[in-house]
Amino acid sequence: MGNLFFLVMAHSIVRWLILVGAVLALVGARVAGDARGQGWGGVAGQIYTILLDVQVLIGLILWVAVSGWKHNAFFAFIHPVAMVLALVVAHFGRNRQKKTVPSAGFWPYLVSLALVIAAIPWQS
Repeated sequence: MGNLFFLVMAHSIVRWLILVGAVLALVGARVAGDARGQGWGGVAGQIYTILLDVQVLIGLILWVAVSGWKHNAFFAFIHPVAMVLALVVAHFGRNRQKKTVPSAGFWPYLVSLALVIAAIPWQS
């Protein structure tokens, strides 16, 4: 686990960036409304999905490296599955934003954030 210290710390720090990014994506999607074009609402959504991509990748590397399936049920299954689902939902929202208007990402981002919050190990 000593060699993975950097990844564990990065995973912990990116968690907070994701929460901030999700709030910005939600505000951006709501404020942008039905205005055409990318705008800052679309950029905030893109940043949120990129941060979530990085976080899930780091998490999966850690999960495989420390035999995540041998931990308790939360770390073995619930946490990784919920985070991958949050990633899929966020990408769905980002796709909707790109194809229509920035406000189309609001509900998918909200569901994604709810999954992230539900799957964060607040006490470890």
